Amino acid sequence: MKKYYKVYYLIGFLAMPLFILLLVFLYIHLNQLASENLYWGHNKSFAFSQASREGKLILLSVTKKRCDALYGLECGEGKPDLGAYVLLNLIPSDNDFSSMISDDRFEELKSGELPRYYLLNTTGEIRYSSRELPSVIDMRTLPKSEK
Repeated sequence: MKKYYKVYYLIGFLAMPLFILLLVFLYIHLNQLASENLYWGHNKSFAFSQASREGKLILLSVTKKRCDALYGLECGEGKPDLGAYVLLNLIPSDNDFSSMISDDRFEELKSGELPRYYLLNTTGEIRYSSRELPSVIDMRTLPKSEK
């Protein structure tokens, strides 16, 4: 046993990086599984009907480019609590955007400063408005369901 101790040290030394790599790949895989079902919707009437069915609030994102999945900072990458909302993304070329811009509640959109984020209930009342996607701390304090 005494003459093989260097071999055991070598095996342990080589196994540690492989174990760390395994943990990293497992972490990446779990993050992908957690976010793969979250996609931005692009139909206003569908988002409002889904929100009323599920009792959720609508997170409306008005951006220059269309968001389909949670890729990019303005599309919500790295925001863990987005699944608690119905996600709706509109761009200036959408028909729903032209109807929104004529509404007085969305005055900020007339200046053309994008991106813009709103948290709406199912009646269209604005609960939150910001130029940035809510931070993780804000997401914990914002309401997640219709009351």
